[in-house]
Amino acid sequence: MSDIKPGDLVTLKGLNKQKEKPIGIVKKKLNKTFEIIWLNEGIATRFALVSKVKSHRLEIISEADRQ
Repeated sequence: MSDIKPGDLVTLKGLNKQKEKPIGIVKKKLNKTFEIIWLNEGIATRFALVSKVKSHRLEIISEADRQ
């Protein structure tokens, strides 16, 4: 598994069977916690998500392009 870095598109682990799941962009890394900007705010509110999430709860959907 690759490391989560700022700019990566992420979601919560374990929601593969859900039709709608929260999707966010990693804003910055804070120790073992990440600050996330949730793109679909309505779904994020339904899951009671806050802007700071621990790394073990996240999975990468798409990595940011790094050169």
